[in-house]
Amino acid sequence: MGKRWRKYSNGPYRLGQLNGQAVVTWRDGEGKHRIRLDAWSEAEGRSEVDAFVRKRALLSAAAARTVAEIYQAYQDDREKDGKLIQAFKESWRALSPTFGRLTPDDITADLCRRYTKERCIDQGRSQGTAWTELQRLRSCMNWALKKRIVAFKPDIWVPQKPEPKDRVLSIDEVEALINGCVMPHIRLFVILALATAGRTEAVLQLTWDRVDFDGGIINLRIKPVINPLTKAVRKGRSVVPMNDWARVALLEAQRGALTEHVIEWDGEAVKSIRKGFNAAAGRAKLEGVTPHTLRHTAASWMESGGIPMGQISRFLGHSNEAVTRRIYAKPDTRPLRPAAEIVDLHRKRVS
Repeated sequence: MGKRWRKYSNGPYRLGQLNGQAVVTWRDGEGKHRIRLDAWSEAEGRSEVDAFVRKRALLSAAAARTVAEIYQAYQDDREKDGKLIQAFKESWRALSPTFGRLTPDDITADLCRRYTKERCIDQGRSQGTAWTELQRLRSCMNWALKKRIVAFKPDIWVPQKPEPKDRVLSIDEVEALINGCVMPHIRLFVILALATAGRTEAVLQLTWDRVDFDGGIINLRIKPVINPLTKAVRKGRSVVPMNDWARVALLEAQRGALTEHVIEWDGEAVKSIRKGFNAAAGRAKLEGVTPHTLRHTAASWMESGGIPMGQISRFLGHSNEAVTRRIYAKPDTRPLRPAAEIVDLHRKRVS
């Protein structure tokens, strides 16, 4: 039997040995604990106890950080990578009352289910909205685990992702929506979103230097900023023809422009259109309509007008035609017409 080691402790954590191997022992409210250490000598054992204490202190400090603090750090990191964080902020406004003061230890699947119920049933928000918000919280915690800010990933339950929305506005509904736009910048946004089929972000970021009245072109693309610290990957954007409807609206807006941005309000660029758009949709008595509905509507009108899918894909800025077809194309039921007629023929014989 080897020489017994001298007593050594670091706070409540004591060095011991079991069959020649170092162990650390301590007591707390749950009783006595003992964990083997990767050490076989007294000197190594002391060093391992100190390392164990430091690690537990770090984990305790991490566990004490609130979800609000972690999410802010996550948001700041995303911004450094060139991400547009307006959507992150909007998600946090919804998540904060439920999760902000908690620590990651407090997050449970049942809490996430309760949050979904409150958002979808009590507050009338869509399942897709709750899915996006909780998915962003899950991404935040994955990031925190990767950065060793948390010691484990909490159980974040997320509702099933809904099918893509296929809401398409009729001409009468578009007219009602425009009539519901009492603010000029909301009206201009609706017209441009339909005329360019651009994403909300692209339309809001449009600047006058990319509006070519002589060439009849609207350039939704942003020149990439060469920055080795930025890893932003932007969704596809297009350069599209300017139709007469957009030209008239743009000329009117340019006469009163105060900034370089096409969509502006009170001398500043507009970062979010959702509140004003929802108010306009409410006045028009339209349900299930979001700013993205305008892009979907434009693509569907193009398809109904016989525009080839390849051209629609270029207009939308998609990477390939398959993406456009999967999201926007309507099912072609013409090949199934004979089958339906056979059923109808037998029905007539029975009756």
